[in-house]
Amino acid sequence: MNLLHPLIACATCFSDPTTAVGQARNLAVLFMGGMLALVFSVLFYVIYSFSKKQRLAAAAEAAAKSDS
Repeated sequence: MNLLHPLIACATCFSDPTTAVGQARNLAVLFMGGMLALVFSVLFYVIYSFSKKQRLAAAAEAAAKSDS
C-alpha cells in the first residue's frame, strides 16, 4: 500500500513542462505569485504609512501640549 500514490498528479493535471500548456501553467503560477507579492507589498506600505503618520501626529500633539 503506497500512501504517496494519490498525491502524485496524473498526466491530465500535470502536463509535460515542455509543451505550450505546461509552459503556460508555469507562467500562470509565477504571475499569480507576482500578483500576491504586489498586493501584499501595497498592503504593508499602507500599514507602514498609517503608522508613520500616527507617530508624527502623536509627536506633534505632545509638542503642542508641552508648549502650552
